[in-house]
Amino acid sequence: MKNINKLISFILMSIVISSCEDNGLENIGWLTDPVFENPMTLTPSSEDVVMTAGNDDAEAITFAWTPGNERGAETTLQYIFRMDIVGNNFSEETALQEEIPTGVLTKTYTVGELNSLLLKKFGRAGNVVTNLEVQIIARVDNSAQFQKPEIATAGFSATSFSPGPLPLFMVGDAISGSWDYSLGISFPEITERTIYNFVGDFSVGSFKVIESPGNELPSYDPAAGNTIVYNETDPRTDDNVFKVEEVGRHSLYMDIDEGTYVFGYVPYENVYMVGQAISGIGWDIGNAKQMNWDPKNPEEFTFAGQFDAGEFKLYTQQGDWNGRALMPPVNGTILVPDAEPIEMSLMPNAQPDNKWVIEETGQYELIVNPANMTIMLKKI
Repeated sequence: MKNINKLISFILMSIVISSCEDNGLENIGWLTDPVFENPMTLTPSSEDVVMTAGNDDAEAITFAWTPGNERGAETTLQYIFRMDIVGNNFSEETALQEEIPTGVLTKTYTVGELNSLLLKKFGRAGNVVTNLEVQIIARVDNSAQFQKPEIATAGFSATSFSPGPLPLFMVGDAISGSWDYSLGISFPEITERTIYNFVGDFSVGSFKVIESPGNELPSYDPAAGNTIVYNETDPRTDDNVFKVEEVGRHSLYMDIDEGTYVFGYVPYENVYMVGQAISGIGWDIGNAKQMNWDPKNPEEFTFAGQFDAGEFKLYTQQGDWNGRALMPPVNGTILVPDAEPIEMSLMPNAQPDNKWVIEETGQYELIVNPANMTIMLKKI
């Protein structure tokens, strides 16, 4: 068997080498890092950028790079720019990445753009120094065989500034009880001047988001596709207000920079899992595992990870066997992975004692939607 494997390996290698020779390709070491007499370089216009409020349109920094080395006839180079905090190693989860248009060998950030990146993309506070690194990658396109890209790296530091808060308010018969603009309810600011999130009780009706108590305008109005528009001129109409169709607890999430919002019905603050199927928890009601909630997807609670074979229950509070529970109408209902959502029932006193069942231990995502009263299991 070993001799057969060696023979197969020899034949495959011969094919690769023969293919390279037939096509006139000189770079047989196609998986090695390229080495050039004059490698591509990347240079920032400053190694220490200090930004201050009030000059958002001014240039903060420019990165310039020399052209990448030619990689053979018919090939082209696509430049890719990346930025990340030192130590993150340009991971997919953290790095900023964008392709640079053909013929461009520079990348410039204004003060406003760079400061916004630090605060929002990288989660840095204002008035702190952040050490960053950047890369330019010259990817080889249209090559007859794969060639590793040429890469140049540089570093710089940037001192951000805090733009200061932008208080917003919600007003209307659905949230403050009337259209008296002086009675607006504060819209909590999660990220300065960008992300806002409020979770609380609403009535059936409508409301607006305004900047100044007592003034209808300017306002942030809902538009098609869950987008928002900044309105400085148009009075309130039935078309430029947020509408609430069901009384109860809702979540409003708004991102000014992205120009988007999410509004959803969230009847319960939390959902907890307890039972034999919940790894590491078992039937310890005082240690029931809390599911995850995302204001950008407010109607669902999720948990992804290890589940064991067995029964479990769902509660909207922790530590009370007789509390409010989300149960199957029939005891022993099996959650089939990747099946369609099935209906839940609200049992105010967790009676009758109906339980959900997972048949096989594995990695799953559990998705619970109390707004629609459905549950589903996905295999991951």
